[in-house]
Amino acid sequence: MEFLSSRYFGNTLSDYLHAAAVFGIVLAGLYLLRSVVLAKLRELAKKTETGLDDLLVELIYAVKAPEYHLIALYASVRYLEMPPAFDRALFAVILVVLAVRAVTLAQKLLDYWLEKFAAERYTDQAVRDTVLKSARVVFKTLLWVTAAIFVLSNLGVNVSAALAGLGIGGVAVALAAQAILGDLFNFFVILLDKPFRIGDFVILDDMMGTIEHIGLKSTRVRSLGGELIIISNSRMLTGGLRNYKAMNQRRVVFKIGVTYQTPQEKLRLIPSLIKEAVSSVQDTRFDRSNLQAYGAYSIDFETVYYVTVADYNVYAADHEAVLLGIGGAFAREGIQFAYPTQTLFVSKQEVNP
Repeated sequence: MEFLSSRYFGNTLSDYLHAAAVFGIVLAGLYLLRSVVLAKLRELAKKTETGLDDLLVELIYAVKAPEYHLIALYASVRYLEMPPAFDRALFAVILVVLAVRAVTLAQKLLDYWLEKFAAERYTDQAVRDTVLKSARVVFKTLLWVTAAIFVLSNLGVNVSAALAGLGIGGVAVALAAQAILGDLFNFFVILLDKPFRIGDFVILDDMMGTIEHIGLKSTRVRSLGGELIIISNSRMLTGGLRNYKAMNQRRVVFKIGVTYQTPQEKLRLIPSLIKEAVSSVQDTRFDRSNLQAYGAYSIDFETVYYVTVADYNVYAADHEAVLLGIGGAFAREGIQFAYPTQTLFVSKQEVNP
């Protein structure tokens, strides 16, 4: 058995056999644990209707053979005398590989949570896709930055000094990019508070149109004229935006003027005629109609009613029907609409010669 005592590269043949046995045992144990846990999870997954157990099975499957072999190799070389440079290199490789795998697993968990969050709050597929795409960019960037800092810290890099330098530089960058950071923050405000969604018709100052896309920095609005308008997320939230998609009814106020020659009994009849005209139109609810003022050339009545459907086309058709109904009722009663007129009074006086 003297050959087992033979030394090669600082280790006996017995040491190499011992290390090989440890490598095989650790690798077999990892594969056995994977198969046992996976079998148990599969059984549980069949009994439940949730997707969390399916996600756990997927996460176990995501850990591939290279990770198992690296862990087994790291365990086996502990029984060998290896150069310090080899140990450092092996540790660095294992650390990087496991960090990358941890990030990919965290990404899967993040995707599961984001999809569940978006599905509960957004029914429209286009809206969900926009929210998921934008949120994934932010969270995945944070994951990779955190993983990089963790790896560098464990490899002996002075991360504190680097972070201090980045902190000073970050303050300068933040001051120079306040608008960008504000738009990014407001994206998450839009995501959580949902003041508007894709497909909503909105008005902001002199701009009006339909929301087409909500991004990390800006929102795209398709105007009535067909142009694509790009507006920052900060302005969308601070500019007094009006969302017409969220309304469930429209309040309509209009005035009608009749001539001063209209008899008193007809003036008292006008509110009931207007009420009848409004009530006869579908999707309307009458509120009031009153004599409001004696104008410069007309006796004015103000009417308020509601269109119980938010669609603008329905409102336009209903209001047209109301006005036509009022015109027909006035014609039957001999009531005349007023229009701008002037009356000239001439006084005839005799002049003595």
